[in-house]
Amino acid sequence: MRAQTHISIIIVCVMVAASTLPGCVMTQTSTLNNMSTTVSDRAATKSSADDNSWTSPTHYLVTIEKTMVYAEAANTAAERETGLMNRTSLDENAGMLFVFPTEQKQSFWMKNMRISLDIVFITSDKHVLDVYQSVPPCTTDPCVLYTSSAPIRYVLEVNAGFSEQHGIASGDTVFITASS
Repeated sequence: MRAQTHISIIIVCVMVAASTLPGCVMTQTSTLNNMSTTVSDRAATKSSADDNSWTSPTHYLVTIEKTMVYAEAANTAAERETGLMNRTSLDENAGMLFVFPTEQKQSFWMKNMRISLDIVFITSDKHVLDVYQSVPPCTTDPCVLYTSSAPIRYVLEVNAGFSEQHGIASGDTVFITASS
């Protein structure tokens, strides 16, 4: 029975991976009977349409100290690559939250951007690490890279000037909640 459970979990993870949704991480300890499966802490939520399916949220509520941002999700590699490219505006208190599968140093650029943004790097323990304020669109080749000073797990992009207006600074506590 236990082997059947592991096989069922593996099948579900393969199905999730095949549909390019993040979430299943397999860790092999030594033998098939010892294999453990975990769902990553970012983003797996049960779909209301089907009790047996798991999906990543499409939006997050990001709270930094007392400031709330309604953020679109960038959970997959394709979503992170596209980001806010070619957008001509971003609503007030809106943004995009980039969720990375592992904590590491990250670099962002403003290629194909039409608006200036603030870039907020957030650690895996959910504190603001760095804030790049009023980053302009890239107009030269190669584009300037904006790199975190240490490993991070999340990046929040918001309108230029948002961080200064709301007093967002290094060390601030961040709460991230899946939203619809």
